[in-house]
Amino acid sequence: MLPPGKIAVLLVLVCIMASPDEVIGKNPICTKKQREKILEICDHFIQPGYPVRLVSRDSPCCAAVREVRDRDMECVIMQLTEQEKEKYSVEKIRALHRLCELPPPPPNHHQVTVTGTCTMQQKETVLDDCKKFIKHGNQRLKPIPIMGQPCCNAVNKVPKKGTNIDMQCIFNLLTDEEKNHNDVSKILNLPNHC
Repeated sequence: MLPPGKIAVLLVLVCIMASPDEVIGKNPICTKKQREKILEICDHFIQPGYPVRLVSRDSPCCAAVREVRDRDMECVIMQLTEQEKEKYSVEKIRALHRLCELPPPPPNHHQVTVTGTCTMQQKETVLDDCKKFIKHGNQRLKPIPIMGQPCCNAVNKVPKKGTNIDMQCIFNLLTDEEKNHNDVSKILNLPNHC
């Protein structure tokens, strides 16, 4: 007769084999139904040997793979019968995890781009609101921005580096065209007037 400890382990193993969905819990990683769907829909891609067929991320096969939590193909492999292990390539099933991963979503074009301590939006606001103060050339009347004007408001919204407004960050974001169109020294000097 087997010792009680071994009987308990044997009983747990029998329960797992008989009903893996019940043992895993109410929210299993993968179900028998998901496994069967993957084996049926992905059959063409998971045959052993050659030729190796690549699966498309947009395929029904990958859609079935993504129905499994975290695309956990190890869970599917654990549920394979001996007959299924001979019929299908375990390595190709395992590879579905990686092959069916969706690429990250494209960046939102309305999203604020941050470079250093300031944003592209802050740069655009400074260039637009301060355009009459940062033009190239020797002007007879040199306009100076005044506190409370849109230009100074825009400059004061640029983050500080230490105790100073970080206009170097705005400068670093300038395109060559913007550098040619505006006097960079005047841009860097704006905080002294605001």
